[in-house]
Amino acid sequence: MKKLLLYALLSILSCYEIYSQTTTSPSQAPAEDSLKLGLKWKNAPIYVRSMPFAIYTGAGKLSDRVAQNIEIGKSFNIVDLGIAYGRNSLRPDTTSFLEARVTMDVCNMGIFANEMTIGAGKLFDSQGSLMLELTYSIFAQISSKWGIGLVTGYYDFSNEYYDSSKSFYGFLIRYGLQRTDSGGLFGLGRGHGRPGRPGRSHGHGR
Repeated sequence: MKKLLLYALLSILSCYEIYSQTTTSPSQAPAEDSLKLGLKWKNAPIYVRSMPFAIYTGAGKLSDRVAQNIEIGKSFNIVDLGIAYGRNSLRPDTTSFLEARVTMDVCNMGIFANEMTIGAGKLFDSQGSLMLELTYSIFAQISSKWGIGLVTGYYDFSNEYYDSSKSFYGFLIRYGLQRTDSGGLFGLGRGHGRPGRPGRSHGHGR
């Protein structure tokens, strides 16, 4: 699991570096385009992402199999960086968690996108367990700032005495600036990407 997460992180960083180099050439990049603005923390737009409902696979009562979370952060073109707070069941004594997340917009086609999320945080149980996440989603930008999606993935919990993994399926809601067909944020500076969402597609993705 840890090797898989490390490989995923290295893949994301490599893809982002390649994307940055290929989208800004000296002859094309204006003084302040959307990519440069997006890489500055103070100019990066805020987004909110929530998973109102997800259900774990396997046997058990419904109250033990439902997970929920909400995340807030900033968008840097094809990458969202955020902090998520959630809970792992609907029981009154449910264990909550706090997690740092990196979500990458992997590919686009019209209003649809495929995203990958990796995360690491703390489960507030008696042992203070480590929490790791790997998630994939199919996302649709239904308006200029609102999007919905289907999500699947798993959480991995571990501490000194035990470890467990939980696979889940759910749906998400996101509020934030839309992305172009090339994954860049639409509405920042004078970006080169043409708006591909919502509505008719103007490109073929990356």
